[in-house]
Amino acid sequence: MRAIIRILRNPLCCGLLAASIPGSAWAQAAPASPLADSLARRRAQAPDSARLRLLLADAGALRSGEPQQAQALATQALQLAVTQGRAAQEQSARLLLGRLANAAGDFPAATRHLLRALRLAEQRHDTIGQGGALLNLSTTNKNLKQFDSGLAYARRAQALLLPLARTGNARAAKVLATALNNSGTLLLEQNQLDKARTDFLASLRQGRALGDSGVAVLALYNLGALALRQKQGEVAYAYYQQTLAIDQADENVQGQAESWLNLGDALALLHRTAAAEAAYRNALRLGRQVQALPLLRVVYNGFATLYEDTGQPAKALQWQKRFQALNDSLYAEESAQQVAELQTKYETEKKEAQNRLQAAQLKAQQQVIRRRNTQLLAGAVVAALLAGLTYLLYTRRRLRREVEFAQEREQLGQQRATAVLEAEEAERRRIGADLHDGIGQLLSVVKINVNALHEELGAQLEPDQARRFDDALGLVDESVRELRSISHNLLPNALIKRGLARAVREFLDKVQQPGRLRIRLETLGLDDTRLEPNIENALYRVIQELVQNIVKHARASEMDLQLIRHEDELTLLVEDNGVGFDPAALGPDAGIGLRNIESRVAYLGGTLHLDGRPGRGTTVTATIPLR
Repeated sequence: MRAIIRILRNPLCCGLLAASIPGSAWAQAAPASPLADSLARRRAQAPDSARLRLLLADAGALRSGEPQQAQALATQALQLAVTQGRAAQEQSARLLLGRLANAAGDFPAATRHLLRALRLAEQRHDTIGQGGALLNLSTTNKNLKQFDSGLAYARRAQALLLPLARTGNARAAKVLATALNNSGTLLLEQNQLDKARTDFLASLRQGRALGDSGVAVLALYNLGALALRQKQGEVAYAYYQQTLAIDQADENVQGQAESWLNLGDALALLHRTAAAEAAYRNALRLGRQVQALPLLRVVYNGFATLYEDTGQPAKALQWQKRFQALNDSLYAEESAQQVAELQTKYETEKKEAQNRLQAAQLKAQQQVIRRRNTQLLAGAVVAALLAGLTYLLYTRRRLRREVEFAQEREQLGQQRATAVLEAEEAERRRIGADLHDGIGQLLSVVKINVNALHEELGAQLEPDQARRFDDALGLVDESVRELRSISHNLLPNALIKRGLARAVREFLDKVQQPGRLRIRLETLGLDDTRLEPNIENALYRVIQELVQNIVKHARASEMDLQLIRHEDELTLLVEDNGVGFDPAALGPDAGIGLRNIESRVAYLGGTLHLDGRPGRGTTVTATIPLR
């Protein structure tokens, strides 16, 4: 069955499918449209105080039709919001950039912007903002085929928004309804059909309670598609009759065409051939009215399938030919546009070549008039060209050698950094083992001997001597504990035995300071799997250094640490609300700890991004490739 999903018509959900559409508008450069020009003139005439508000509004207006223009405006808005310290506008800009990155298939950028938007919404206690960020993170994970993570984000959004929606907040109720639709589609992907139906029905109830036909028709379409998948023709037919009624009431011709097409699919499943033909013809008539060629292509295919299933090969062949012709026409239209662009480029280059030819002819005429001087000049030019060509060849060879030398130096530097980090880790383990097995054992023997001596002397000791014995034993105990702590930091057993996520949890439990520093840890995709030992070791040291820097210097009361594993990469995000600092002001005099962090991330082939300003806390993001 070819049931059309109305998800493309819902502005909150368009990111779910945009990443799978070839030739996304994100990647196609296009001149500014009349709408974009009009908005630009309005911004130019507005006062500076309204610039940030207009940038965000215009980016939202251009998001669907002109994503490149929207991305440029949202980036300007983000920079301006950060400069002015306006958290609400920064949250809106990052949410918009995350949705645009989702639509373009740039999922690391989408994750980075949406996680930051989520943190800002949490700091501002903006429940609806948190729900929107979580909803779009659910979309990101769905596009990455990480259905469990996507479902977890959708459920978090629903848990946040449900209490607010029950108070009658319409915005919260609408985002909640969309989140329920999201979770339903994720469950559908995992073939959990009963649970998907439950979420679609809940979304439908929310839409009807709001009186929002767009939300209601979206849920009805998904319920109809689910029924078609389960071969429940009568159920699907009932749902699509409701969507048709809503589309007719809204005078939505495109929607009516889609409803008739899906009704035809349901009737074909019920073997009601005549009714299915009539439904397809209604879809065909309305689709032609709005010139929806992709929809007409699906209608043609519907007719072909219907006649093939009912044993009418001649009619099936007729409609299959129409389907193929329209399919070829749509492809040819795209090809023609590309050819037109190439033709324009060719004409431009041809005109430039003609101009060059005319200039050459003029130069030849001048040479005829001044033959002798021209001959001398030509000889000089030839000599200069030969000299220039020789110099260019020499320079090219020299540059190639320099590039090769630079690549070798870079490779040697990488090997040297790898060797240094591996030697450092081996030395940490050796020192930790020596401390634990050497000095630790010796201190234990000292403790036993001092205890034995104390028991032998017993009553012979003066009170002052007994006190000094007790002090000595206490110092030995404290030394043993301190030594054990140092050896465990140098050689963390949790990292070796149970992996990165458990080791980080144990480390943070030791660092957390109740009443002074609250630490939140979130790990996704790491609890049941292990990474390569070199990645786990390097990341553990990076996290140690970042957390210790926050404890020592940031004067923060809250810290968030996230470890998110994707299919091909791992993202580490550490954020605090401390005093912050300006990374650009550090220059070459950055501390050893920061250089160690950069070298370890570089050793893993990853990228490190520091986002900090004095008085606004610090965010550190590291992306590590896993393949």
